[in-house]
Amino acid sequence: MLKSSLLILFVLNLFVKNMTVLGVLLFIGVVLNIIFNKELLKHLKKLKFLIFIYLTTFLAQIYYHQEGEVLFKIYSIYVTKGGILNFTSSFLRIINLILLSWLVNTQNILPKSLSSYQRVIEDVIELIPEVFKIFKSKRKIKWFFRYILSQIKIKN
Repeated sequence: MLKSSLLILFVLNLFVKNMTVLGVLLFIGVVLNIIFNKELLKHLKKLKFLIFIYLTTFLAQIYYHQEGEVLFKIYSIYVTKGGILNFTSSFLRIINLILLSWLVNTQNILPKSLSSYQRVIEDVIELIPEVFKIFKSKRKIKWFFRYILSQIKIKN
């Protein structure tokens, strides 16, 4: 029953464009995670870094989506209703997909061969703060990849 409901939530998340439905899907995902996910607090700590990174893309989405009803202007950038709706819908979709992936991972719905990829993704998410430290030290981009790959190799 849980597998089929997660599949329905996944398909709805991909194809529905209504903001109200996306909000309801977010609510359902949160409720399902509270019920079935025993590691929810651990996952939420990892999520704060992703939300920070994604919120920084908010500025780019507002800058590149300049047509539509203008809500207000900041210097030469127009904040439009379409830009905010575009950001909100993509943000809700990504958060919904993250919540669904947590459920799939904790309930061991995927076969063992695919669950190793989930561990790698979780390791990369954990290493995001470390990448910021490397970035502050002004190293080249290849150091990011070397560090992440070495840490994944150590954990596995």
